Amino acid sequence: MEVTNVFGSVILIHIFIYCFDRYLKRNNSQRYLNFLSVTPIQIDFMSLRWTTSLFNKKISNWATRKKKKLCWWYSLGTMITILLCIPSLILLASTAVVSFENIRQHKNEEAILQPVVPGVNLPSTDLPYYLITLLVCTIVHETGHALASVSEQIPLISFGLIVWLVVPAAFVELPTKDVTSLSPWKQLKIYCAGVWHNIVLSIVAFFIVTSLPILLMPLFQTGVGVSVLNLDGYSVGGYHDFQIGDQLTGVNGCRVTEDNTWERCLAAILHASSSGFCVNNAYLSSVVANDQLGCCNNSELSQSHLCFLSSSDSISRNRYCLRAREVSESSTAWCSNHQDCFHNQSCLKPLFHSELENETDSSRLILIQRKNAASIIFVGHPDEIYRSVSVSNYVPRTFIGPKYVNVIFHLMWYLFSFSAGLAVLNVVPCIYMDGQYIVGALTEMVFEGCESGSMKRQAQRALIFSGTSLVIVNIAFGLLSLFL
Repeated sequence: MEVTNVFGSVILIHIFIYCFDRYLKRNNSQRYLNFLSVTPIQIDFMSLRWTTSLFNKKISNWATRKKKKLCWWYSLGTMITILLCIPSLILLASTAVVSFENIRQHKNEEAILQPVVPGVNLPSTDLPYYLITLLVCTIVHETGHALASVSEQIPLISFGLIVWLVVPAAFVELPTKDVTSLSPWKQLKIYCAGVWHNIVLSIVAFFIVTSLPILLMPLFQTGVGVSVLNLDGYSVGGYHDFQIGDQLTGVNGCRVTEDNTWERCLAAILHASSSGFCVNNAYLSSVVANDQLGCCNNSELSQSHLCFLSSSDSISRNRYCLRAREVSESSTAWCSNHQDCFHNQSCLKPLFHSELENETDSSRLILIQRKNAASIIFVGHPDEIYRSVSVSNYVPRTFIGPKYVNVIFHLMWYLFSFSAGLAVLNVVPCIYMDGQYIVGALTEMVFEGCESGSMKRQAQRALIFSGTSLVIVNIAFGLLSLFL
């Protein structure tokens, strides 16, 4: 289902729930009111909100027992978070410049930070990873605020989840007056705790991603090719076609060791001239005697055979109608012209129908080597293979396939990138973000003892205005660079 259809359906569901909720409340439905009293769900337009205080006692008891460790943990996190403020501002400023240049010069250079729009720069198949990652990142973030506040003797009001359209997030409610009554340093520890937890989550996810080949060594091997994971829309049939689980080791003689080399090999075929096969002249002489030139004239034979063009010193330029697999198995080497072959050989290159009619065509004869299986012969555009054949770096040693490894890898990679991005955005002094409160506590510490309160307020406003403007500019430029 297309992303637009999914969001359209979600909007209709939200509208129905909202209208149904208003209708039951207007008619004073006793059953519905009893249900809401038992289940603390708040229904707003395009959003659902659930709050609970069930975890308050458990969190408070645990934080009380670990008070000393939590004090040390959040003191360290506060110092690291404060040190991250200036690099985050520099990163946002450089990202804005890159996005502006992309718009001005109509380039597609990828920025380090950019808005994620499902269906545009986020594949629709990755939407579950996106939603799970947002939920996990916000839960970890809000848990940081909750634990830091309890460790400073600030009680929790409630913990909850909110779903806006399909985007989930967590939140924690704290008594604002109690937090602002603390010293600036203790306030900082609470305000920085969410960012600190996102930093730690990002580091853990990155460690798992980089350690997967070692952790999974007993079950999988890497660097020996790629394993076919999915065949998304791949329609070419046949016994020698792609099969899920195939170990692919080469493309037209280009060695494949991982997904990056797989992509490079396919790209090299697209940008290079058509490759051919070195075959013995004796083999070609026997073919001429068979008089099989039908497929070069677009006859019924072209359904099972392919037209080849030969040129050598001993044999003039001739066309041959041959089976591609027979030619590939008779070949001794790849070639671009007859000089790449021995003196008693010819370079046999595929000739497609469009080329016979002097039309431009990027079709190629692609030979994909597999381990312990016959090579796959594909005639067409390399981009079709790239788009429709999903591969994994993890080649199974046992019957366990790489599907679940791919899920873990994608989820950890999303956690790493999203959690790091949330940490950067929240540490910037932007309104409605943690950075707004972090700047407030920092200015309280810097201007402590200063008689003029106006200077402190002006410094806060200037920093928050600058940070908010930088975030808005980044979002605007990022979206424009995606859609222009």
